[in-house]
Amino acid sequence: MPTLALKFRFRPTPEVDDLLGKCETMVREAVAWAWENRKTATHTIVKALYLAFRERFPELHSAWVQKSARTAAAVVHAFQRRRRRGREPKDRPEVRRAWVYVDKMTFRWSWDGTELEIRIAVRPGDVSPIVLRFRPHGKYRRLVEAWARGECTHGEPTLSRTTLIIPLKFKDMPVYEPGRVFGIDSNERSLDLYGSGVPVLQGLLDTSWVAARNAEHDRRIRRGCRGKQNPRARARVARKHGRRRRDRTRAFWHEVALRLVWLALQLGAALVIEDLRGMKGRIARHLPRRMRRRLLNQWSIRTFHAILRHKARVYGVPLLEVDPRGTSSLCPVCGGDLRGQRELRCPSCGLTMDRHLLAAWNIALRGMAKLPLGGTGQPGEGLDLFGRLQSRRWGQGVMGAPGRPLPVRQGPTLRTQGEAQATA
Repeated sequence: MPTLALKFRFRPTPEVDDLLGKCETMVREAVAWAWENRKTATHTIVKALYLAFRERFPELHSAWVQKSARTAAAVVHAFQRRRRRGREPKDRPEVRRAWVYVDKMTFRWSWDGTELEIRIAVRPGDVSPIVLRFRPHGKYRRLVEAWARGECTHGEPTLSRTTLIIPLKFKDMPVYEPGRVFGIDSNERSLDLYGSGVPVLQGLLDTSWVAARNAEHDRRIRRGCRGKQNPRARARVARKHGRRRRDRTRAFWHEVALRLVWLALQLGAALVIEDLRGMKGRIARHLPRRMRRRLLNQWSIRTFHAILRHKARVYGVPLLEVDPRGTSSLCPVCGGDLRGQRELRCPSCGLTMDRHLLAAWNIALRGMAKLPLGGTGQPGEGLDLFGRLQSRRWGQGVMGAPGRPLPVRQGPTLRTQGEAQATA
């Protein structure tokens, strides 16, 4: 079930601060009790501390006691997960800021087409609850309208002193039966594409913008940390540029993933990508330090694959992952072994093709072997190489319109193989 989160910010209010102050006290005590007694189940924490908390805070709705225990269990579970992964240097969990889950019994909302009103009850039968008003726009507006139409349900909201996060849960779209496959070869500076049965889609997506931005932010981090001896100051600079790099990179990959999902929808095709888990680590062991750092820090291909998997699930597009070994060294026509220069020529059948496009072809063939193709695909109308939508048959989706043309300023460029060779 795809889940999207609406994150709203508001100015601190005395009512919210008073509620969170009491909940923070209960959460801290519940975390300490859970860690000392090695009990992390929400039911166990509630059973042990419910009566004591109700006596101390009789004016609160009983749901806040239960949700404080639920928040404490989440804090302990997150601490244990970070500790297992070696990312937690501390010995015991701590509550770093005040936040709490909001129970559905105390949460009410209304939408009049322009303003979203949230009412949060603090006491039983509260006649003067906490009222928060927001005016969403853009994608948030479309999501709120889908929420109002009953196309999704909301999960447990999260409340802090200045933020309210509301998760929206959408139903899984049925996956259509593909009529063809769409192979994607992932490289450091490009995505090479091959569509089985669609020769016009043999080309590449130039993604060198991501590597350039990552390298730029690495230089800014080194320049900003130069001369600073305080570790906290160096960490602050690294966090600032790391956050900017992550946001810009993810925005770019979101646009690329939307374009590929739209192409798959128009062609009725399945997307086939390489399973690159652990690939960068295995390759980096045999590289010099500088090249290893560039490969690990500037090639954010796993981020793109995660975004593409999520969007394919949201839109009901079939997506397969295949073994990447040998995709760029095998002839897709006769199966001969191709090793040597970048321009490969098969000694058996004489096939000559760029190594990356050859890999995309082999990826598509492996996807066809894993997926029995029996569907018609129902290709859309007006498809061309540059992804311009002639027929808006798909309309607005959960994550936005996949058929919406991308901005020319920073959108990925799609070129044919001949154009790529001419500009190389």
